[in-house]
Amino acid sequence: MTLNPAGIDHHQRACDVLERSAPLLVEAMRRAPAPVRPRKMRWTNADIAAHMYASVAEADKVVRGEPSLYDGVELSAELDERMIAGVPQRDVAELADMVAESTASFVATARAHDGDEGIGLPRATVSTMVGLLALDHHLHGGQFSATAGTEWHGRVADLHSPLRAVVPYAFDPVAARDFRGTFRLRLRGVEPLTYAVADGQLEMDPAGRVDVAMTADPQTFLQVGIGTVSQLRGTLTGKLRVGGRKPWLALAFPRLFPPVPHGGVDR
Repeated sequence: MTLNPAGIDHHQRACDVLERSAPLLVEAMRRAPAPVRPRKMRWTNADIAAHMYASVAEADKVVRGEPSLYDGVELSAELDERMIAGVPQRDVAELADMVAESTASFVATARAHDGDEGIGLPRATVSTMVGLLALDHHLHGGQFSATAGTEWHGRVADLHSPLRAVVPYAFDPVAARDFRGTFRLRLRGVEPLTYAVADGQLEMDPAGRVDVAMTADPQTFLQVGIGTVSQLRGTLTGKLRVGGRKPWLALAFPRLFPPVPHGGVDR
């Protein structure tokens, strides 16, 4: 599996993204009305703030090699629920300060490690964890902002390297057996991501023609990823579009890259 083209350090780029988004997330968190639930969520803004703190605090531990709730388990909604249950604080202003401090610590830890280094979370690397947290910043920053009636000011262009780190983690090689196709994913305002699937193998940045071109609104794509927006709704509203010479292969996308389960979603 090819993870990095020569000369581009997507790990450090993803760390840069997380560092830039942290103060914007903290600002959005402070503005968000604590008891309000974002659309299609069971968690309130205060619960989501606790989730953001727990996620980065546990990520810091797992990258350091310390005992963590991520050790030896797959990501799941149940894990998210356990994590926020361990954070008694629900004052959003206090949690914002905690998120700012813990994110700074995590970024420093992650920068000191090789991105391809394995961690206690099965199948994941240090870069996977950085990418997941960076995408969470943009996802939940958008939710906080929507409930406050403001705009999320995260840089959309920053999403390329975090997505690149997470795609290999989200890939299901068993589901990809006997499948062949090349995808180009373009979130509006983000450098496209290209990858090929060939009989259970994933290759990033392949040469040659693309079979499927998928275009999406960034927030819609992130919310489809946790199940607060359906793919059908995204398509009907024009926020998810498919093209290319073999567009029907896009039907396999949810099977090849199943959504990462997330706590607090109103199913």
